Amino acid sequence: MTTHSTLVSLRITDEEMSLLDARVGLDGARNRSDVIRAAIRLFLDGQPLLPDMDTITIPVGRSMKSRLGDLYEMQGVSPEQAASQGLQDYVRRLIKEEAELNDTLAEGLLESRSKTVGRKEFTE
Repeated sequence: MTTHSTLVSLRITDEEMSLLDARVGLDGARNRSDVIRAAIRLFLDGQPLLPDMDTITIPVGRSMKSRLGDLYEMQGVSPEQAASQGLQDYVRRLIKEEAELNDTLAEGLLESRSKTVGRKEFTE
């Protein structure tokens, strides 16, 4: 049983048509329409849930794709959840490293100041 669909005309460049044709036969796409429908679904599904949110795209290789599949199978963690958690951990680590660097610099400054001998003309 097929779902009702509407015919839509579309103008694209020759280069876009070549790229479109190159995707036919991949990921189950039998024809150009399948490729276009998949691209539309991917675009719409990838839209942020809230107006102030952005979406990023992260290309992954075969090995990482396999590992993400294993992670989902074992832990139920989707690739999107893993990427989001990874970004949060990365930002936290950078903030922590910056804070540690600032602390180190502040300690060095205090130590340098303690070793400085004040000149009489500046301390009066």
